[in-house]
Amino acid sequence: MNKYKVIWFDDEYKTLNIIREKAFVNGIELIGFDNSKEGIDELEKRIENYDAAISDGLFFKNPGQSGDSVTDKALFEVGLAFDRLSVRKKLPWFILSGQDKFTKERNSFADAFKDNKVYDKLNDDDLISLWEIIKIEADKQPETQIRHEYSKVFELCTDKYIGEDASKPLLGILRSFKDSTVLFNDELYFTQIRIILEKVFRAANRIGLLHDKCLEGGKVNLTESSLFLSGENTKHLEVNCERSHFTKIVSDLVKSILFITGAATHTVDVDIKKNINLTEYRNTINTPYLLYSLTFQLMDILVWFKSYADNNQDIRLNKLYWLPKIEVIGEMSEGKVINCNTEKGFAFFKPNNGASNTIIPRYLVSNHSLQNDMPIIVEIEEYEDNKNGETKKRVKRVEVK
Repeated sequence: MNKYKVIWFDDEYKTLNIIREKAFVNGIELIGFDNSKEGIDELEKRIENYDAAISDGLFFKNPGQSGDSVTDKALFEVGLAFDRLSVRKKLPWFILSGQDKFTKERNSFADAFKDNKVYDKLNDDDLISLWEIIKIEADKQPETQIRHEYSKVFELCTDKYIGEDASKPLLGILRSFKDSTVLFNDELYFTQIRIILEKVFRAANRIGLLHDKCLEGGKVNLTESSLFLSGENTKHLEVNCERSHFTKIVSDLVKSILFITGAATHTVDVDIKKNINLTEYRNTINTPYLLYSLTFQLMDILVWFKSYADNNQDIRLNKLYWLPKIEVIGEMSEGKVINCNTEKGFAFFKPNNGASNTIIPRYLVSNHSLQNDMPIIVEIEEYEDNKNGETKKRVKRVEVK
């Protein structure tokens, strides 16, 4: 079932659980406001995030009001706001009231905005009709169509993951993809793609996947965060991750996006060998395809991250993989893979020089598709085991011969 997000103006929205539940059964989530001021402020910020709107006939104009302060002037202000914001989005909206002065009589504001079409809160048939018309009208909206088509992506655009604000640039890019008449500043969207990745890293930090040092000073170090979550050595931070949270493909996608969008935002070379400047590249090619390509790569990352985050919510366990930065204690050594453990994923490195065998972490086995007797060249490192504080050795880097 498709999901719809509807802003709801009603002074009693907190107690009208039956209406909320009936809407939910029909795939409609009602976001309530008891006054016009706060609801209009929300629309000013995020009207694109809503599929439709419902307004009571009588409710409050300002926050903190109660009792007999309800007025139909609040309805008037909301109606004017919808008209004013229609240049951004023509949000379908409907009046739902339980007052006879609206359902059985004519109200001047309801008459002006909706030709006095008012749905009755106390009439089940009216509620059924309201849910149906909301979905019919919302489905005509380009943003709603996009959210439904890419529903797995927009599931992350909540406070639990990367925040609602992430949906706005995604909607802008995807709308331009579907409608060639929609104009956009691709350089702006390159920056927005980086910002969405930053939100992913912040979400990863909240559940302990990403080290706090990657966000020192409140600013996300995108490059170091990418390396940390890939299980690779950070360049400047004194921390590493024992586990590669990113798969090889996800790691490559993240690095590619950071490199190209960094070029877009800082106007540096995309192709150093050919010395092609990104601005020159865009002017020469004159297509949005690079932006679309990066956007779809980002969307794959988002869908992967939701699944991974949902399955790795234990903050304490996640932080056990945090390690202080380790130093290389030996040069590259030649040898082969032995004792591959197919169940747990790790293996061992047997050097040709007769030295002791060394464990190869799971992510290296997986990333390089290592198998028994495969000849490899490795780099060994020392690290401190978080569980007992002992200093141990392991393979840091692998090159397949």
